[in-house]
Amino acid sequence: MAETDGRVSRELIAFYRELGRGGAGLIITGHIYVEPRGQYTPRQMGIDRDECVPGLRSLTDAVHQGGGVIFAELAHAGSQSLIGDIEPVAPSLIPNAIFARTPREMDEDDINAVIDAFAAAARRAVEAGFDGIHIHGGNGYLISEFSSPHANRRDDRWGGCAENRGRFFLAICEAIRDAVGPDVPVTARIGVADALEDGLETGESAERARLLAAKGIDGFETTYGVMTSYRENIRPYVAVSALRAVTSGLVPRLWSPAGPEAYYREFARAIRQAVDVPVILVGGMRTTAMMNDVIRSGDADFIAMARPFIREPDIARQITNGRRGMVDCVSCNICLMHDGTDPLRCWRRRPADLAFHAYCRLWRDRGRPAL
Repeated sequence: MAETDGRVSRELIAFYRELGRGGAGLIITGHIYVEPRGQYTPRQMGIDRDECVPGLRSLTDAVHQGGGVIFAELAHAGSQSLIGDIEPVAPSLIPNAIFARTPREMDEDDINAVIDAFAAAARRAVEAGFDGIHIHGGNGYLISEFSSPHANRRDDRWGGCAENRGRFFLAICEAIRDAVGPDVPVTARIGVADALEDGLETGESAERARLLAAKGIDGFETTYGVMTSYRENIRPYVAVSALRAVTSGLVPRLWSPAGPEAYYREFARAIRQAVDVPVILVGGMRTTAMMNDVIRSGDADFIAMARPFIREPDIARQITNGRRGMVDCVSCNICLMHDGTDPLRCWRRRPADLAFHAYCRLWRDRGRPAL
């Protein structure tokens, strides 16, 4: 929903204004690139230069006017960038596990430039009125590539052993904390394990989380690290029974299994046991019974959702006011299929949108890399 140069658009402000009124305890933005090489898809928000600040200020003002609180999620796509005219960068010359793009290996100057870019982005975020910073350290993007023994084959101080592979994440954390001071909340999405046999394992990430907390991280959101398909992070048809598939017209679900709820719960439990700061569980919470179970068990301190807020921006307020059962989102993932090409929306609201989606899949977007 951003402009082509990464600046905030009017429709993006309107979307976040609606979220701000929706009753969520905290809004975390979509990931925002900190330098041009770190852009993931077209029309992604950027915070790589001072010219982005006024628009971002309008966005945070809109959220605050509705009573909301908002953190800026700072990210760098690394080898996972889908921008054709960008030469992707990564810790090593390993083709991206999802899109198979071979990156350029970063040298010391590249590494220091990205660390500085995260710090400058955090400074701009505070200037723009964000209430805190959320560092994207998962899902195959650059920080998780440095953390991963699959993606990071370096033999210098930025690779090799677990301590060296974690140095990049720690350096970004320190640089951001120095940039924003001690009073601004800084949280992080951490890739706890890779979806690859030779990848990152949970025990290493638990120790890394302890080190990050000691350096000033105030909370963790758990997720995958390097993945072989983005579908591993957006499981389809979460908690959708066959009966619901029939009544919702969700025909593909009838030959596809329902995705599990709370599919990162084991990750959250592992990090929860390792640190004394709050843990956020994201990933497939679709029923209030599961949300309550997660909180009561102590596996996580906060519940996070993304796709349900696209369908129902006020879902948090509905639950606060007594709604029980399943949310309306059926995790069909059509919204993600249009990432970078069409403005964000739930495509199942109107038959016309579904018809246009079918046209895109059959004709317009043929040949586009699949998630």
